[in-house]
Amino acid sequence: MPNKTFITNQLVNWTLSDPVTRIVIQLGISYGADIDLAYRTIEEAVCSTPFVLEDPEPNIYFQGFGDSSLDFSIRVYVSEPAYRMRVTHDLHVRLLKALRKQGIEIPFSQRELHVHSLSTALADK
Repeated sequence: MPNKTFITNQLVNWTLSDPVTRIVIQLGISYGADIDLAYRTIEEAVCSTPFVLEDPEPNIYFQGFGDSSLDFSIRVYVSEPAYRMRVTHDLHVRLLKALRKQGIEIPFSQRELHVHSLSTALADK
């Protein structure tokens, strides 16, 4: 939003009249995982988390194919901004435990590095 908008236009603070806020969590699972099992596991963990609202309902989206993972976006709503950190923490813990219980891995980025010594590089010339 351009700075000019703050000065020249009317700005509406939606959270002033509606304390409901959204939390977005990004989650990646390994390429070898069962996508349907993963979705159900994520959904159960999300829906069982205290303070997550049923309306508006939580959303889980398979967003795409990452470098090392199948990427999901989880969107939940809480009734007050004061619940954001607690719910974020609870969701992370519940998701990790639930996925581990089902044998679904959360991968970490891996890079393969090839190191050539200077003498090898000079010998190739």
